Amino acid sequence: MPDPMVLYAKDGHIATITLNRPDVLNAVSNDMALELDACIEKVKRDDDVWVALLTGNGKSFCSGYDLKGITTGRITKGAKPAVDRQGHIGWSALRLWEIEKPTIAAIRGHAVGGGLCLALACDIRIATEDAKFAAAFTKRGLVPDSGATFFLIQTVGYAKACEMSFLAEQIDGQEALRLGLVNRVIKETAVEKAAMEMAAMEMAQKMLLQSPIAVRLAKRALRRGLEAEATRAVEYELYLNGITAKTNDIIEGAKAFVEKRPPKWTGA
Repeated sequence: MPDPMVLYAKDGHIATITLNRPDVLNAVSNDMALELDACIEKVKRDDDVWVALLTGNGKSFCSGYDLKGITTGRITKGAKPAVDRQGHIGWSALRLWEIEKPTIAAIRGHAVGGGLCLALACDIRIATEDAKFAAAFTKRGLVPDSGATFFLIQTVGYAKACEMSFLAEQIDGQEALRLGLVNRVIKETAVEKAAMEMAAMEMAQKMLLQSPIAVRLAKRALRRGLEAEATRAVEYELYLNGITAKTNDIIEGAKAFVEKRPPKWTGA
C-alpha cells in the first residue's frame, strides 16, 4: 500500500497536517488534494482541535500543482471552462481558509504557485530564511489560481500582487517578511535543523493559553471584512484556466518546467 500523500497527527489540542510527497517537493496532484481536503475536514469537525499546523515533509513546503498531467496533454483533451470543487489545490486552499480555528503554515524551501496559496490560506506563516516564494503561474502558461487573485491582493496589495503575478519572480524569506507574506523568519543551522517547526509549535502552544472560543470568534471577526469575494475569486480563476487549458502554451509551460528549460511561447 502506498504511503499517504498527506499525513495527519494530533498532539493534545494541536493538529498537524503534513504534505507528504517529498520526492516531488510536495507538488499537489488531484488525488493528493482529496487527501488534503479529508485532513482539513478532520480539523473542522474535531472540537478537541484548537489550533492546526500545515507543513511539508522534506526540503520543501509545496511546489504547487503537479504539472506532470499537463505535459502529456491529458488536461487539455476535451477541456472546457468549468468550476470543479473536488481534487483541486485551489479548493483545498479555500477550505483551509474557511477553517474557523487558527492555522499556522510552517514553510521550508518552496512555497510556489498553489503552494504559495496554501501558505497564504493560513492565518500565520513562519518560514526559514532560505524559503522560496513565487506566484509562478504565468511562467507555466496559467492564470494565477488556487486563490492567488484573492490571497495575494489581501496580503501584499494590488500593485505588488500584479508584479508577483506578471513577473513570476522568486523571493526569499527575508523579502517575504518585508512584504508581509510571512509573520516570522527563522534561521536554521546544522545544529537546529527543526528550528522552524519548533517556532511554529511554540506559537501554537501560546494560542492554547487563550480562550479557544474567543480565538475562533476573533478570527471570524477579522475575516468578515476580507472573505466576501474569496469563493468567487477561486471560481473565476478556474474558469479562466479552463480557457488556458485549450492552449498550446499550457503544455509548453509544463514541459519547460519538467525539462528544466525556458519555455518557447507561441501565444496560441
